Amino acid sequence: MTHQALIIAAGFGSRLQRHDGDIPKPLRKVGGMPLIKRAILCGKEAGIREFVIVVGFQKEKIIQALDEKKLGVKLTFVENPEWEKPNGVSVLKAKPHLLENFVLLMSDHIFEPRTLAKLIKAPLWENKAILAVDTKLESIFDMDDATKVVVEKDQIKEIGKELKNYNAVDTGMFLCSQEVFTVLEETSKTKAPSLSNGIRLLAKRNQMGSMDVGNAFWQDVDTKGSLKHAERFLLNSCRKPTDGLISRNFNRYISLFITKYLLKTSLSANTVTFLTTLVGVTSGILVAQGTYLPLIVGAFLFKLSSILDGCDGEMSRITMTSSKLGQWLDTASDNFTYVCFFIGAVVGLFNQGHPHALLLGSLALLGVGMTLLVMFTYLIKHTDSGSLLAIQKDFQQNQTTSPFKKFFQSVSFMTKRDFFSVTFLFMALVNRLDWIVLSTILGAHAMWMVLISNRLGLFKASNQELIKVHSLKE
Repeated sequence: MTHQALIIAAGFGSRLQRHDGDIPKPLRKVGGMPLIKRAILCGKEAGIREFVIVVGFQKEKIIQALDEKKLGVKLTFVENPEWEKPNGVSVLKAKPHLLENFVLLMSDHIFEPRTLAKLIKAPLWENKAILAVDTKLESIFDMDDATKVVVEKDQIKEIGKELKNYNAVDTGMFLCSQEVFTVLEETSKTKAPSLSNGIRLLAKRNQMGSMDVGNAFWQDVDTKGSLKHAERFLLNSCRKPTDGLISRNFNRYISLFITKYLLKTSLSANTVTFLTTLVGVTSGILVAQGTYLPLIVGAFLFKLSSILDGCDGEMSRITMTSSKLGQWLDTASDNFTYVCFFIGAVVGLFNQGHPHALLLGSLALLGVGMTLLVMFTYLIKHTDSGSLLAIQKDFQQNQTTSPFKKFFQSVSFMTKRDFFSVTFLFMALVNRLDWIVLSTILGAHAMWMVLISNRLGLFKASNQELIKVHSLKE
């Protein structure tokens, strides 16, 4: 398993440039992040810790844009003054800095970390290099521009853009041994070395292996069309199997549309979380008035906060800035918004002069308080996450034969924010604030009871705490 990667970032990228003197192609942003930074962070997630980056065209801009402390990896920059020559020249320039097997990446390619993680663990055996290929030919965005490959029994036999018969496509990800330098030096005796020529020579010697990327996504961002295609994928990758009914069929369409434009701004995901919280707090203030128009507007803003709540997560996922702190901020924001809205609903009920407002309000706030206590205890003691999705996944994985739990699982979609926020909006439209409070009572008390029954040892010491205590005693 290798921990070094070589990234070629020396070229001009003429087809993606708007005009002469524009930013270098590796710094072109896709989904709010420069291509080369995304490649480094994906490599880091896959297990790479040292990156050798060959620069040429506008090298100063690329070097200044990358901070190894912020990225959390070691960066070594190598200059290729002959950047207009074939890419094999850039590879050879990096030879003194690569003393073991290494991964070769293109600075203008998007890929999934899991693909690279699989590639760096692949055994070379008698092969001198392995190329990650894609056999999903029907999914290739621009086949005319793709580098075609002929694969037989995991061996590369032919490669080239002009091949008429082929069964795979080059993804631009390689696992290389030191022999790659030797081969490129051999090809340079007759002409400027290119990777394709080096691969052809290894293929003739039956020393060029292949690895299918399977269902993983990748994209060569070489044109404006491919850039848009890559951004669409990044946005759609934010859709989650845990999305609720309303979120899957309504919220996501709107939040992804908003996120697409938020990524073009300087706003961070945490800033969007704060703005979403403000919308939620405003909804509670309006609902507390108890009158019809503020009630409708407040319920609408509560629904809007549910939609916006997806944006910060989408931004952090696409820009690869997700962190436990961000998860906790999002969770705290969500629940603070809930509390503000529910308190607003209770106050609004008092202002309407409801005869049982005190009793209903007390029951509602008790249920919300118990739910928050149980959920946060659950997260802290039994998960390694600050996201409420960890509870949801844990609950779904816990198989049960209890009729009560099975029933609750079948209607659990009703406890999700995407569902009850739109339900509250409909209740507000018919001016039934009491229904909102009643449904809060039922939903909140059912939630904390089910969570406790799902994890009966919730308030006991976790396994990790017991192990720590036992080790201290020893």
